[in-house]
Amino acid sequence: MRGSAVLLFLGLALAQVGLLDGPRPTTEVRGYLEGNAQEGYRVRVEFYLESGTNPTQGTVYQSLGWNGRLYLCVGGCDTFALQGFVPGSYPSGQVYHLYDSQNRLRGKAGVTTEYYNSQPYRYRVEYAVWPPQGTKTWQPSPDNPVPVETGGWLTARPPGGSPERYRYPGMEGYRPPSGGSIFAGIGPQDRDLARKTLIDSMAKLRAFYGRQVRGSELWVFVPEVSPWTFQLAQEYQARVGGPVRFVVPEGTAQSYCPTTYRNDSRFHVLPKPSLDKKDSLAVIWPPQNASQKGAAMAGRYLVDRPDWPDGPDCLGQTLALVPAVQGLPEARAYLYGCISQANLKARVEFKETALGGVGYVGYRTYGRDWSGSDTFDLGNGTEEVRIILPSPPPTAWTRVEPATDTQGRNRGYAQVYAQATTTWSLDTTQTVGRTGAFSQYWYSSPEGRTFVADVGRGPETLWFRGCSVLSSNYPDTVYGCGVRDGQNQDRGRARVTVREVFWGEMETYSFSYTADLYPWKATVQITSWQAYWYLSRWQVTWRLAADNDRPVEPGGFVTAEGKRYRIPGLEGYLMPQGKEIEAVEGDPYVTYITRSLLPDRNPYAQTGRSEAQEWYKPLAQWCQIKGR
Repeated sequence: MRGSAVLLFLGLALAQVGLLDGPRPTTEVRGYLEGNAQEGYRVRVEFYLESGTNPTQGTVYQSLGWNGRLYLCVGGCDTFALQGFVPGSYPSGQVYHLYDSQNRLRGKAGVTTEYYNSQPYRYRVEYAVWPPQGTKTWQPSPDNPVPVETGGWLTARPPGGSPERYRYPGMEGYRPPSGGSIFAGIGPQDRDLARKTLIDSMAKLRAFYGRQVRGSELWVFVPEVSPWTFQLAQEYQARVGGPVRFVVPEGTAQSYCPTTYRNDSRFHVLPKPSLDKKDSLAVIWPPQNASQKGAAMAGRYLVDRPDWPDGPDCLGQTLALVPAVQGLPEARAYLYGCISQANLKARVEFKETALGGVGYVGYRTYGRDWSGSDTFDLGNGTEEVRIILPSPPPTAWTRVEPATDTQGRNRGYAQVYAQATTTWSLDTTQTVGRTGAFSQYWYSSPEGRTFVADVGRGPETLWFRGCSVLSSNYPDTVYGCGVRDGQNQDRGRARVTVREVFWGEMETYSFSYTADLYPWKATVQITSWQAYWYLSRWQVTWRLAADNDRPVEPGGFVTAEGKRYRIPGLEGYLMPQGKEIEAVEGDPYVTYITRSLLPDRNPYAQTGRSEAQEWYKPLAQWCQIKGR
């Protein structure tokens, strides 16, 4: 049956389901299954209950630029405003009413300004917030984790209520392993008799030892003394300082007789042929008249070495957080508290970036086809910035242009220089009009005569060529002429009027003309660009979460402002590994165990039975009696 149970329940570990056959519907009670078939299953039970009248209290720290609002998750996440708080003021313990986003009074907050070197540097905000009336949340049972009994049944108590019985679905055929420690029958209902804990790390083991009275004796009843058993004893002596005794069954004692263990005063013999690992027991016996009661440990992991974490127990360090889902902002947290005390807290900070002032970032040169954009690492990875270039640019261009990024934000400016060459050509598709007049002696025809005109490239000398008479009406003769330049290029047409004028007996001719000339056209070609960039860089700041300080959740998770992160290295925090030593402390249950099993408490001493003579003997004495 047990083999089939392994297959049946292999896929149920860590599942979350509604519990059946109980006083509440499955939508109001649920459980998370943990463990395995060999070592037994446990369930972490949660009840869906109204949050009650107790407020959620906490302390957060805010910068001096705080606006008087808190983001808190109390029966649902919301932003709360402190009525009457004045940003920039320095209150000293003043108390303000807290209102949620629906303007409902939900609690109070006290604000105290903290100073450093006589200067204010932050606010300490202590709040108490009530959940909305009727708000329900999933609340864990104080009995967690609850052992699963035969047939999948379990008993769990809701917060503030009485025990209730449920059945975990799919486990109707389950039977707890016949093994387990001798403390397996101690349940939450026995807390008035014994305090039971699970030791699943070196930190918890040392904390357990640390609660014992100095000088107490440790007696370890095991089928064999393994290197791990020796280590448990060394840890005990380092923290408690008392003597240690090992008690092994007769079958093991036989093999120990020819070893150095024979003369080791710590070794004793249990009057029993054998002992199963699951029945291993360690008893801590306080000194006589000690005020503290006894304690005990049990289970196979007093012999077998479990794979326990052995890292630092109490923390006080800052670690980067790993987002639980994609898209969360970068975050870090200052962790403090002790793993063994299950009180780790995280002061969460979110990484934020803001644009700072404009400053010089570099000089760049570009080719003729530059588009006006470039990329820079300005503190937040490589990003593109751009300026607008004139199209077409003038012959030479020097100016300051504003720079923007791909989101259209103003990021500064660039001082830009354009270097170019200019080529000239005649535009024969259009003409420009020019007029003028001059006088000549002796020559009555304009053929070969010159005039000066500026058609876009400065004054130049042009010639009338190919002239012919258009009309003659004394004293005027009108000619039609072509126009040529010094390179004999066609430069247009002209209409020339020649008037005959006499100065005394000297014959003179006056010329007037109207010309339609081809203008010069300039073509500018950029050869290179230079730019001095002055841009704003990103500045990194770390903002404290509005709902600090946050408890570290099982598995090493932390949630701040509704964002969930994982803390590297704390994956096993508050998560049972299935490799625990069960430990009990208390009175009168544990005291009875510790004081009845020790040599001077021989339960057979006054009975006259043979067991009285066989009570724990030193190994050397036992070997001598047995002739070994």
